[in-house]
Parts: sequence; C-alpha cells; structure tokens
Amino acid sequence: MNHFIFKTFLVMFSFNYFGDQLLFSDEILIQKDQSLSVEERYGDRIKLLGISVKDPLVLCQMFIAVFFIIVFIQSGLDKIFCRKENIDFFKEHFKSTLLKNYTSISLTIITFLETLSGVVLVYGLYFAFVKKTTLWIFYGLVLCILNLIVLLFGQRLSKDYVGSVDIGVYFILAILGIMSMY
Repeated sequence: MNHFIFKTFLVMFSFNYFGDQLLFSDEILIQKDQSLSVEERYGDRIKLLGISVKDPLVLCQMFIAVFFIIVFIQSGLDKIFCRKENIDFFKEHFKSTLLKNYTSISLTIITFLETLSGVVLVYGLYFAFVKKTTLWIFYGLVLCILNLIVLLFGQRLSKDYVGSVDIGVYFILAILGIMSMY
C-alpha cells in the first residue's frame, strides 16, 4: 500500500513540475519539443485495417473519394431508375427558366456526369490501393467539380438559392481534395 501511495505521489509531483515538457510515446519518454510526427512514428506508410497508405493526405483524399462515390453514384442511379419522377421535378423546377424546354436532355447530361464522376472515383480508389498513387482520384474530383458547376448553374438559374448553398459545401470539399494533392 505504501508503494502505491509513493508511486502516485511521484507521478503527481512529476507531472506537476515537468508534465508540460514530458510525453509518453510507445513506452519511450521523450521531451515535448521532440514529439514524434506521423511520418516519424509510422515511416512512409500508414497502416489502416491492414491497408498501407502513403501519408495522412492520401488517406484524406481516399475518404473524400468515398464520400463523392456515395453522393454521385447514388444520385446517378436515382436519376436512372426514377427518371419519370426526376423529369417531372425538373419541369417544375425549371418552368420559368431558359431550360424549361430542355429538361430531358439536361437530366441525361447530369445523370451521365454524376455516374461518370462516381465510376472514375471508384477506379481512383482501386488505383490508389494497387499503384499507390491518387492520380485517378484527382481526375474524379475534377469531374466532380465540373458536375457541381453544372448543378450550381441550374440552381442559380431557377433561383433556388438554398440549393446553391448546399452545392457550395460539396464544392469546397472537392476543392480541398484537389488542393491536398499538391
């Protein structure tokens, strides 16, 4: 019991006077100004669930790709399988715009862009795992940006300003994904 009290007192004393300068990492006591970075700790690869990833930025790029795969594949498939409902929505949404006579072709173009963006990102994830490069994720994010610009144009044209704001959030995420590659 006396050893426990002594050890507790020693730990409290140490952290009280030296706690801001000491750090524990993998059972090694190191100084705070020498704390390990992710690269120093894991080397040039991070292992996540047994999958080796180059660095935290690549991991973020892959997560952003997964996010947009879910968004655009689901949206593209919805436009394919529920085409009639989507055409009715487009006709109502764009009834007082220049696109009122072009709703079917507009829906086809948007469906193609969304599905293509998702498919390129799926290939980009595969390419990132196999070839250890995010080149195809970059291409997929560029397609996402182009798709979001087309969607933003339609929202602004129909004066759906709340919908435009929603697209802005996706746009920022895609831009951050591209910026993280340089």
